[in-house]
Amino acid sequence: MGPWARETSLRWHWKQFRFETVFTVPEIILWDGVKEGFDFASRTETINGTPLSRERTHVAPAPDKTMQIHEEKASGQRKLMFTNRTFRALDPQSELVCWLGLLEALHEHEADIGRLHGYRRSVSTAEQPRPAVTFRRRSWDFQSADTIRPHAVSNIFDIAVLVHRLGMTWQDFRELFDSYTRTQQFSSKRVLVISRGPQDGLLRVEGNGHLFISTFSRSIGIILQYMRVGPSSHSNNYIPSTAADKMGFGILAGFPPLDIPEYTIGSTSEVLATADRLDPSGTLRRVTTDIRHPMFCPTSLFGFSDIIPLASGMLRARGSTIVRLPVPSEYVVGLTCHREAFQVFYYRLQRHITSHPETTTPMLRWVLSQYDTLKITYPEWEDEALALSLPNDRTLHFLEAVHNTWDTATAYFTDREATKAPLPRLRYNALMAAHISQAVHYWKDATDRVKGENGTRPREHFGGRDWVAEGAHCYWDYLPIVAAGVRARGCHVEDGVVREAWCVMMLRAFCWWRAHYMVGLGEEGGKVETGMEVGRLPSRWWGSRLPVYVG
Repeated sequence: MGPWARETSLRWHWKQFRFETVFTVPEIILWDGVKEGFDFASRTETINGTPLSRERTHVAPAPDKTMQIHEEKASGQRKLMFTNRTFRALDPQSELVCWLGLLEALHEHEADIGRLHGYRRSVSTAEQPRPAVTFRRRSWDFQSADTIRPHAVSNIFDIAVLVHRLGMTWQDFRELFDSYTRTQQFSSKRVLVISRGPQDGLLRVEGNGHLFISTFSRSIGIILQYMRVGPSSHSNNYIPSTAADKMGFGILAGFPPLDIPEYTIGSTSEVLATADRLDPSGTLRRVTTDIRHPMFCPTSLFGFSDIIPLASGMLRARGSTIVRLPVPSEYVVGLTCHREAFQVFYYRLQRHITSHPETTTPMLRWVLSQYDTLKITYPEWEDEALALSLPNDRTLHFLEAVHNTWDTATAYFTDREATKAPLPRLRYNALMAAHISQAVHYWKDATDRVKGENGTRPREHFGGRDWVAEGAHCYWDYLPIVAAGVRARGCHVEDGVVREAWCVMMLRAFCWWRAHYMVGLGEEGGKVETGMEVGRLPSRWWGSRLPVYVG
């Protein structure tokens, strides 16, 4: 157990005339700083990569740190000395428990996050829980016969989130069907019981120099084996927050300041259920079903995927360049992240302001001005390929600029939603739902126009993909219908008000995409041999406390 052996003790039993070995193992958790239930006796220490945290969690100091650390106490200063013994926790040939290497990796990761300012300031730990260790006392008398080394304890939810944050990607979270029979109590009837999911012990996750594989023990359940297989890079770190973690389970956390609820979009059935919430009339669900398997791009749900930037808050932290997010759905391809949509939006907005100066509002001019500034100053604003080539390496100045623009656009909607605002009240949720309900039509309308159906001709596409640019033109064509949809949802505003708010919403979505990097679905189309969608877990496992052990 390496340094954790210092927590081991022998307890003498006179009646049995023997020693009982009592030891301590870590329970590796995500901790929000609050003790659960009545568990006040156990000690919990946060993992943050500092020398003091390493000492308290029995992890050797980082190689570039001194072996002596100091802690200020009210009674004076006491010196905490780490043992001079060297523990090769990361050596796969070592006989040490593998969770020592996992604790070391978590400390390294948290130190990187701290240097890159990944945690948002003045935000509660409930919104961005951190890895921690709870000390659990165990007796060797109660270990199973097939246990040769003490196991650390965790649960499937905390492990899933931690491996995402470490930059790893799920390769196997297999949904197997294991059928067997048992006899019902007070009945001779045989009942078929279906067991499915990770309780079958089939887990594999790797990436960024880390590897987890699982075995299944009949005595205790899932046992994970951790190995360090290569160097780690900060470019593979994910945003450490609850909202970002939820995306790895197909959940959009919503945005309370604009009254946006939580949406689940991880599977086809969840997408259709969300469609019903956005449009109770059933039209959105029907169109969404029709384009579920378009031959052109099977990993897209055209128009509906706009919900990702529109319903999510700004997840990156101020002052941080960490922008990676786990993919929440296979349907992540949307116009609001494409260069052609940016250029068409700018072109149509310019043309509208020039041709209708009498109806142009100051907010529309602000949208155009902000777009101009971002376009001239930062090449990655319109250059989608350049932005995607910089997953955690975008310049801080650029990220702060788009973050500021996003904040101003959000403030516009919070003012609109205020009941005492001098302007007509407009609910952002109604505008978003009306837009998505109409946006799902763009793929068919755009491709028909590109093909010349009904004598139509494609419009300006700025040298990009014609169907993408035409789809962005269709968005502008839909504005009168979107305005009618907003009024049908209880916001009695004129078309001009909806047009202004829609332009602000689009700029806000553009800023969201440039401030985040959505990790793709894999090089082979996002699927592995098991049929699992890489990087995303079923939403039902969010918050699961199914125990797992790290051996």
